[in-house]
Amino acid sequence: MTDPTRDQPKEAPLNPALKTTTETVYDTKHPSPPPIDTASAHEGEGERWPIVWLIVTVLGVALAIFFMS
Repeated sequence: MTDPTRDQPKEAPLNPALKTTTETVYDTKHPSPPPIDTASAHEGEGERWPIVWLIVTVLGVALAIFFMS
């Protein structure tokens, strides 16, 4: 009645394209620069965003109070 080969797992993965692979060759002659050296932020960049978000928040709360009253 029951087929014993049906309960055995198959050797092939469900999707052969998703096989795990590992890199075996590493370039050890050329070190990569530290992340801080490749950052592109400038002095004072982004200092205005907290003020912009404060204004947007205050306006949003004021509009919410206005429309709820």
